Amino acid sequence: MTVRSFSSSRLFRFLAVTLLLAVLAITVLAGANSTSGVAQDGTPMAGMGEMDMPVGNVGLTSVVLARISPPVAPDQELQLVRVEVATGATVSAHTHPGAIALCVESGSPTFGVTEGTVTMTQAATAATPEAAVNLTSGTETVLQPGDCLTFDATQTLHTLHNPGAPAVIWQAHLYALGQPPTRFLGTPAP
Repeated sequence: MTVRSFSSSRLFRFLAVTLLLAVLAITVLAGANSTSGVAQDGTPMAGMGEMDMPVGNVGLTSVVLARISPPVAPDQELQLVRVEVATGATVSAHTHPGAIALCVESGSPTFGVTEGTVTMTQAATAATPEAAVNLTSGTETVLQPGDCLTFDATQTLHTLHNPGAPAVIWQAHLYALGQPPTRFLGTPAP
């Protein structure tokens, strides 16, 4: 019998990817893939206002590692994305055309909810579903390695900034085909 050894980072990556794909599969099967109602209004939170953050994103490198159009969601594309978040990176208030599940591999970026609701499962309590908490409008949270977020990104206007060391985030997206992947606050609908 051959025993295969995983480093802790490879094991975390395997578990994060498995969790992200499972959450998106459940979301698709539950029918929560609505793409209506993109948020266009919102009030920036303290520390994340228009003067503090340029429109768009600065300091992110995203690589789509896999993609598929699931037969159960023919007008959607499921993507697995690795995002490198540089020190000083900012992403102004925005939405996406679908659902997102993400987990932090390293670093401590700050995630803000300008409008909507996000479910966060903290790393220390990932085995206890009751420990999941809802982040609501006006909430800003410093994420830690192993923290995971899930949300309907069509209804949740959110931000990100990283005042600390570089971070890596794994994201699974279920996006509406033919839509821009990101819509920043104030950008007109297509």
